Amino acid sequence: MAGSPPTRRVIDTLELLSDATEPRTIAQIADALGISRPTMSAILAELDDAGWIVRDASRGYRLGAAAAGLSRGGPADLSAVTSDVLAVIEELADATGCGATLSRFSTGRMTVVAKVHSRSRPVPGLGLGQSLATGYPAGAAVMAGRDLAEQTAWTQATGVAAAKRRRVLDVVHELGYAAYRPASTDASLIESLADLLGAVGPMLIDPGVRRSATRQLAELSSRAYRLDDLDTDEPLPLSYLAAPVARSGVVDVELQLGVLRSAVTADDRRDLGIALVEAAARVGALWGP
Repeated sequence: MAGSPPTRRVIDTLELLSDATEPRTIAQIADALGISRPTMSAILAELDDAGWIVRDASRGYRLGAAAAGLSRGGPADLSAVTSDVLAVIEELADATGCGATLSRFSTGRMTVVAKVHSRSRPVPGLGLGQSLATGYPAGAAVMAGRDLAEQTAWTQATGVAAAKRRRVLDVVHELGYAAYRPASTDASLIESLADLLGAVGPMLIDPGVRRSATRQLAELSSRAYRLDDLDTDEPLPLSYLAAPVARSGVVDVELQLGVLRSAVTADDRRDLGIALVEAAARVGALWGP
């Protein structure tokens, strides 16, 4: 299966600039990659906004600090997001009807390294290469495999008690993924906001407005479930699921499934979780032991 065309174009752009010995203009990049100039302009604008590239006084583009900050051989490096990895993410999105994202977590930040939109309900969210400041409970799938000192630092800023942290991480240990929800009063709001973002589309609204709406959506969808919360036959609101992806014993990547539904049955929750965990294991296997 071929990789996601939008994702492939971004990867090709970054690889071209990585190999370039001097800044390249929009026209030069577009011609080299066989991409229309309007499309190339939109790609470069997103990458520039995320800090992955920068434009100099001569209107030429080169790699920026965000790209330079990645270890090129690391598991979350864009060069590791091969067509086979993208195929797994696409299969997950198609099988579940949900958007799927591969994100790398470093100290206090999450960076999107691959993403595939749901065909039936595309929600823009963060763009490929964009980075967002995060804190507890985001990153629970990654933190479940870390030592106590790192887990304590993860929750220190929010003052979360150790017992509460353990209950969130127990979900990952037991089920293989973390599960998130909105606040109870926001269950219908999150679905409405997701539908609005999907209907308007990422290219039809101002990038600043889209980023603001995306941040709002993230805030509405970052309450972590505990095992006793999930142990019910009743439908539950579900924002997203996140499973850890390992490589050489190191886990700093999550495969995330954007469910964004106000009522998900127990059977559907189980099926979504199984599909996510299996896909995460396949990505990890592709990256090697």
